[in-house]
Order: sequence, then C-alpha cells, then structure tokens
Amino acid sequence: MFSYVKSVKYYLSAFLDILHVILQTISHYLFSTTEKNVRNEIVLITGSGRGLGQQLALLFAKQGAIVVLCDIDENGNTQTAELIAKEVPVTSIHEKRVFAYTCDIGHQDEVHELIEKIQRDVAAILSSKSIVDMSEEEFSRCLDVDLFAAYWIIRRVLPSMMRHNHGHIITVLGPTAIFGLGNFSDICTAKFGLGGLMESVDHELTLDRYDGIYTTSVVSHYLMTHLYQQAKTHFNPVVSPLTVDYAAKKIMHAILINRKFVCVPRFLYLVPFVKGLLPSRAFLILLNTLMNPKIPLYVHTDSYEQASNRDCNSPPPAMNGTHHHRIHRRRSHASSCD
Repeated sequence: MFSYVKSVKYYLSAFLDILHVILQTISHYLFSTTEKNVRNEIVLITGSGRGLGQQLALLFAKQGAIVVLCDIDENGNTQTAELIAKEVPVTSIHEKRVFAYTCDIGHQDEVHELIEKIQRDVAAILSSKSIVDMSEEEFSRCLDVDLFAAYWIIRRVLPSMMRHNHGHIITVLGPTAIFGLGNFSDICTAKFGLGGLMESVDHELTLDRYDGIYTTSVVSHYLMTHLYQQAKTHFNPVVSPLTVDYAAKKIMHAILINRKFVCVPRFLYLVPFVKGLLPSRAFLILLNTLMNPKIPLYVHTDSYEQASNRDCNSPPPAMNGTHHHRIHRRRSHASSCD
C-alpha cells in the first residue's frame, strides 16, 4: 500500500511540474518578457562574413557584447568588423570589442586552434545532389561543417561555461532540420543531428542543474542572401524569403529572452505537427505541391544548364565506376509517394 501511494505521489508531482511548465509557456506568449543584458558577454559567431551571421554580429555589438567573428572568408570577416566599427562607437572602457578570425570550421584542428586564440585574446555547404550522385567526400564534408564543427566548438567551450554556470549556446538549424528534403540528404542529416545534439546538451545541463547556461535552436525560413537568391519553390509567392535584417532581429529577441526553440516565421512551428498528423503519403503530396519536385530548390547555373541540355532518358554520370540507370517518367504530385 505504501509503495502504491509513493508511486501516485511521484506521478502526481511529475504531472504538476508539466502543468507548471505549460502555464509558464502560455504566460510567456501572452505577456512581454524582459530581454536579458548581454553587455560585456563574449559572443562567438560562425559564418560572420555575410548574411545572417553578419547581421547578428552587428546586433550583438550594438547590445554591448564582445563579438568574436569566425569565417573562412577573410575579406568578408574584415568587412563585418569594419561595419561594426562604423555602426557602434568605441567605448573608453574597453576599446577592443571585436575580434576577427579566419577559420575553416570543417577541420577539427583549426577549431581547436580558434578556441585557443579566443581564450588567449579574449557554416554552410549545399550540394543539392541526390544521395547516389553525391560522393562520400562531399557528404562527409557537409557533416564536418554543419554538425561536427558545432560539436567541436561546444565541447571546447562548455567546460568553461559549466565552471561559471554562465553561457548561451545558439545554433541555426533551418527548415531542413524539421523535414527531410529530396536532394539534400547531406544537409538534412547534419541539421537533424544538430537538433538532437542541442536537445541532448540541454537535457544534460538540466539534469546537472546548470540553471545559468541556456541553449537556443533556430529554425529560419529561407533568407534573401547570395546562397538562396536562386531558390525556386511554390512557397515563394505565399511566403517570400525573409530579409536578413528581419530574421536577425527576431532571432536576437529570442536569444535575449532565453527561448530554447524559435521558428522564423511562426508558421514553421506547424510543420512537425502537420507531419505527425497527416499520413506519410499525404505529407509528401503536400511537400511536393509546395516544393516543385521538377525544379531543384537551389539552382547552380552551370550544373542546371548541363542537366537541361542532357537527354532526360540518359543515365546520370558514373560514380565509382558504376552506372545507375533509371527509367524516366513524368512526375506528378503523388508519384513520389508510390
């Protein structure tokens, strides 16, 4: 009898904890939340040479943070540092508030060297190939840049955060982290894995009672940058690609209020729900309707022209000495669901 009462008490306590979290979440959406102060915090931003990374670096600098810029493009990184110097006045308290480093985060040794430089001083690859046309090197390279780089950085900086019980880890996942998209097996694998990594790290921090270390995972719609300017999907007339400035401000607000998961725009919150609610065939039909399967999501001009000039019935190029023959057929919205 005593064990029964103990079990009931245990599950009732868990239910009350869940209810408390739900009420807190509802309160968060109904009432404004005060943004935290990041002045004099050290913020490491990868991919800071252009686009969203550059805009986030500028916003963090305006908030008074010490910004560490990391990009493989040295010229782009220098432009970001110059932009921050132009937009943000130098303070008399600490002149050196921007540190720029050139680093290929797809190589573990360079990541370790970067962290050592930061401690002393203070991504993205898209191939748009099917899994059979993609080489093992290309697939591995994408995982290094979009998954293992985050793992290497987190593993090096997290011990310092744990010693002080203070820090914030942010990753940008993108739509490929919430549904698998054809011809993007490499980036989908990396982003799904990165989402799981962030959830696992957050759970570990919760179990070990590190209440001063936060995590934020960002799922952002396509942005109007050089990488996505040739995006061709049926989403575009309904939800046009976001401006970098708009996305950066939304993400910045989510970071400052310690949101664990944020979608920009909000309709992306519905994707996992719809994916779980609909039968798999129905979801694929919806996906094919919104994202035309005949047109690659990202079109590289040279490869697309070559593909257009090639006979549609001819087999794809040989890979590893073998040919993969396929029968051409007209693809309807439902054909990929057969």
